[in-house]
This record gives sequence, structure tokens and C-alpha cells, in this order.
Amino acid sequence: MPRALHPFRVDGLPSRITFDDAWKLRRAATTDNPLWGLAGVGGDELTALGPDLSDGTPAFIVAGPARSGRSAVLASMTRSFLASGAQVILVTPRRSPLRSLAPLSGVARSFEQSDLGEDELAAAIASLTAPGAVVIDDADLLTDCEAGGELSKIITRSAGCPLALVLAGDPDTLAGGFGGWPADARRARRGCLTAPQTLPEGELIGARLTHAHIGSPVRPGRALLNTGDGNLTTVTVPVG
Repeated sequence: MPRALHPFRVDGLPSRITFDDAWKLRRAATTDNPLWGLAGVGGDELTALGPDLSDGTPAFIVAGPARSGRSAVLASMTRSFLASGAQVILVTPRRSPLRSLAPLSGVARSFEQSDLGEDELAAAIASLTAPGAVVIDDADLLTDCEAGGELSKIITRSAGCPLALVLAGDPDTLAGGFGGWPADARRARRGCLTAPQTLPEGELIGARLTHAHIGSPVRPGRALLNTGDGNLTTVTVPVG
């Protein structure tokens, strides 16, 4: 039966869901898109939700305090890129759960140093043979890195191949400054907030927060998602 003819229903939001179970909840339109990223499940009819980074500005910001579940969002999106045939470059300047994904097929390169060089990132991008994503955890440590120009090229679609940038970090640091690649990424106006504490944090992901959205205790596994339409949806982030 066409989705438009289904009876209206409201599903409960699970407290926990595995990546495999969340992957089964994708809509048909996402199944052949290597740059669609699974950020979480939510909605009235429980659905896998995330941004289509092949459309619009190819950047996605995950912002929140440490230990709020930022890395879990990145890990889910990374797994979804790989499952759809994309290649991934991982950047983890600090210890991160993403490092455990480095051996997976489709991970072209994993950088673990505290800085990211322009030439080495450019070489990694040039080696890609399929649409790809650069996924950066603790991006607030790299706001002034040498590879900033290459990261900006991804966002402006001048990197020479279908490529997206997904990053996570501290909201105060990512919101600072009016230039450089973090400012370019903010222009995508989409992302996730894992535990917003102030109203201006919504500007990082192109959404408007209310007082009802802020100040709650940190709850890893839940996030506020804006896929690019300005609407916020509470999602459960897949694990495992």
C-alpha cells in the first residue's frame, strides 16, 4: 500500500536500537545513495533519519559536550556510508570510538595525529575511487589545522570528486570565528545537537531552539536532528 494511504500512527521512541535494526527502517529513497548518512531513528512512524549529503552544502555538524554521544552519531553515519558503497577518511586527533572502524572495508585512510596536514589529506582524497566522506571527531582541535584549505574545498564542492564532510566537536569552539573551514561548514545549516545547553547552539545546525530544548541532563543516545529543513526531530542514535 502506498505510504500516503497508510493509517496515521505514532510510534514510541526506543531507548536503544542497534545499527542493523535502524538500517532496516530506511525509506526507499535513501537506499541507493552512498552519501546519505544514518544519524538516528525517530518520527511519528519510526524511520531511519539523516542528511542527504549529495544535495546542498555537503557538510554536517554534530555538536555537544564531551561524553554526550557525539561519536556515536559519527559512527552510525560512517557505517551507513560504508554500507552504501562510499569510502571514508577518518580523522581522530584524540582517542575516539571511530578508531575501531578503521579496519573496515571502505575506510581509505585513518589519521590519528593531533594535526592534519594539507598534503596528506589531499593525497588521501585523491586516492578515493568512489563517493566519499571525511569524518572528523573532536574537530574543535583542528579548527586551525594546516589542512583547512582542503576541508573548505570539500564544502564548496571543489575537491574534484563527490565528497562530504561530517564533523563533531564542542559547540562553543565550532561556533567561534567568522572564517575558515568551520564557518564554511556552518553554512550547511544542518546537523545534530547531543545535549544543547544554550539557545545559540541551534545556529550551528540551522535550527531555532526553545527553552524546552536546553538545559536537560546529558543523555547519550538521544539527539536533536535537523536534516536541512530547519525542523528539529528527537532521535535515538544507533549503537553497535
